[in-house]
Amino acid sequence: MRRHQRLVIMVAMYLIGMAGNYHPVEAAFDENLTEYSLGTVVVTADQTKNKFGDTVTEQSYYRTGGDVKVITSEEIEKRHYADLTEAIKRVPGVTFQNPGYRGGEYGHQFYNNGVSINGDTRVVILVDGRRVDNAASARISSSSASGSKSTGVNIDQLININSVDKIEVIKGPGASVYGSDALGGVINIITKKGGNENLGTIDVSTGSWNRHNYSFSYSGSTDAENPLRYYVAGMRSMSQDTKYRDSGTGETATLGGSKWREDGVNLRLDKDLNEKQSIKFSYTYKAGKDGYPISTPSRKYWNLNDWNRIIFNAAVGQLGEGNVLVGNSTLAGDVKNPGYHNLYALDGAGYNSYSKFKRNDYEFMFMFDRDEENGLESFVRLYNQEYRYEGRDLYYWRKPGVTAADLRDAYRLAFPGGASDEQLRDWISQNLAPFPGNKEALDKWVEETGGKAGEPRSWNEEKNRGIQLQYAKAFGKHEMIGSVTYDNAKNYSKRIERDNSLTTSRVERKSIYGYVQDKIHVNDNFDITPALRFAHYSDYKRESANGNTNMKGNTNAITPAVNLEYLFNDNSTLYFGWTNILRPLRSGDYTATSGIYKTALDNEKGNAWTVGYSKTFNEKTTVGVNYDYTNMSNAIAKLPIYDEPNDKFTSTAVNAKEVKQSFNITVDHQVNDNLRIGLAYSYMKDRWDAKGGYTLDPSWGYNDSTDINLGINNLRPKNHYTMNVSYERSKLYTGLLANWYTGASRTAFSSNSFLILDWNLNYSFNEDITAYVTVTNLTNKAYETSYNAWNGIGSAAMPARQIMVGTRYTF
Repeated sequence: MRRHQRLVIMVAMYLIGMAGNYHPVEAAFDENLTEYSLGTVVVTADQTKNKFGDTVTEQSYYRTGGDVKVITSEEIEKRHYADLTEAIKRVPGVTFQNPGYRGGEYGHQFYNNGVSINGDTRVVILVDGRRVDNAASARISSSSASGSKSTGVNIDQLININSVDKIEVIKGPGASVYGSDALGGVINIITKKGGNENLGTIDVSTGSWNRHNYSFSYSGSTDAENPLRYYVAGMRSMSQDTKYRDSGTGETATLGGSKWREDGVNLRLDKDLNEKQSIKFSYTYKAGKDGYPISTPSRKYWNLNDWNRIIFNAAVGQLGEGNVLVGNSTLAGDVKNPGYHNLYALDGAGYNSYSKFKRNDYEFMFMFDRDEENGLESFVRLYNQEYRYEGRDLYYWRKPGVTAADLRDAYRLAFPGGASDEQLRDWISQNLAPFPGNKEALDKWVEETGGKAGEPRSWNEEKNRGIQLQYAKAFGKHEMIGSVTYDNAKNYSKRIERDNSLTTSRVERKSIYGYVQDKIHVNDNFDITPALRFAHYSDYKRESANGNTNMKGNTNAITPAVNLEYLFNDNSTLYFGWTNILRPLRSGDYTATSGIYKTALDNEKGNAWTVGYSKTFNEKTTVGVNYDYTNMSNAIAKLPIYDEPNDKFTSTAVNAKEVKQSFNITVDHQVNDNLRIGLAYSYMKDRWDAKGGYTLDPSWGYNDSTDINLGINNLRPKNHYTMNVSYERSKLYTGLLANWYTGASRTAFSSNSFLILDWNLNYSFNEDITAYVTVTNLTNKAYETSYNAWNGIGSAAMPARQIMVGTRYTF
């Protein structure tokens, strides 16, 4: 561990050991918790926290300690987060890896679903405490054999930000009720419900790149003794082509083909039958069409000469001295053909490639008993999720029907002894796609090759239906929760054939989850919560025109967990948790054996521990420290394994050992009645070891042939520092969020460190009208959050500075 990291830990330990006055414990880094709505009840002051300092929410009775952060609707409204990703990324230890443009971030490709908590992407996503992933999803199943740990859920496609009441981020194994595969943690999105008074809002904003946001909501209740409460909201967001800052040249450029538009509607109805019983119905619709430019072009090679070099190498072959065609092979990838990813500009800016999605989500819940004193809920829940995603990635380097071999023959025939530079340019202009910087030539080329991307000929549909029964009851010192969920997940692949007939194949998997938890209040200062989970996953069943087949996958497992919280005194709390991990393989892992030795993969298994301490020194300062340790005896990784028969290293998926460690420290300080500052530091590290005698490629940056820590950890910065500042006085509110990432490897990132600033300012003219401005990437920093070796460093540049101005009207 480096010197500055040891210093941070020493300071943290010193703060923990300091004596402090006795005041209620508050978890660090939760904004605006002096007052918020809990269902239909306004929670104020001390009620926002329980005796252990945990933030109280509608579903917080599940929690058993751990590092938990809550984002409230008040914070969302004051900070004017554009979507869920913007809100969640401010939580220390949470990172999003995406290629920097809306189409990819919102696309269905597994490598664009990069949310991680403390460095682990095995994260469970919930809406109102219900899992929203699909066990048969092609967004993850086809790639998990390659070591993908993606959730398969695009968070921003789930629900509109204006319909979110609170977001719980539970790090590590502190919420085992949500599944034995929640290794990284849980993100629980809690939706708004109607209150006692009728209330409407209209929010309109506009800004950089012709981006426009429109949102509307209306909520309230009937006048009956047991009223019907309603909440309805709609939202539209759209933008023309966005801009990005190129790390190689420092230029700010437009990313062609990145425009997008999304619409959403949310409805929630709640009816109280009596004090203990109620019914709930909710519906979510969201749809969008996003440009798909694939990557951000490198400005260093954004010129005609480099374009001709790149496209000739990729579409025809290699040139030697005197422009003589050498050999019969093309050059692909950024390493062999620098600037290769600039060719993707044809897909986005030229042919308008795109991705589309449409989501419908229904839920009905009957709560047949509620314990008001403890918040325990007993209910039956029915849900139905339908998701369609499709897209069209269209490009032509050469004219349709012409192959690389055809062009090589034509070039050698025309220039057997080589060509001058002028002759080469003329030949390329007649046979290959033109430089996208010449819009007139590009439009002509697109028209000659069949036009822009039309309706897709193939798409996927997901359906997920299930029922959950939960019974919760308090008995003396015991709070018991038992639940069972039946889930039927289906994924349809559909294609329109050349004769316009429709062919369909389907993959189905059925699952049963069981859970029993007993939160034992040993005394006023000590809670211990043992739990058992049961999971049954059926074989994958594939149905197609070629017949039905049962793939592998049948799994039955019981996994235990235990968590405890201990209150030393009124201002210091300790928590500890352990859970046994089971993450089942996906359908893609069963379609074929994996590895150079054709060794089938096994389910991911292991154990995770978490320990943390929080201390309030006075009414103004709170410190929290958390440490997670994960030991996976059977993790999946795509590693370069030595293939002895062929005497080479081959990248292949294998079961491996994984040890993951993460450390978080947060400090929350109320400077005065107006100013509040939150500071945080997060550190994460993985170590992977090969199993079964495999030898790993020592040239891939390892310390030795069994240590791939450098290879894995180079794909993310080692350290994450966060500063969250808010100032509120009378009608004015302003906030500044700073994310500083250090220890990034130059083999994957354009810089070793980068500091990103987001700022907002609100001014309330009166209680009904608020004007605001938001600025993301305030300093117009060039940076990336993900890396693709094929496309090279800097090919996933994040958006440049964006300014939005808007107004919010309440009626």
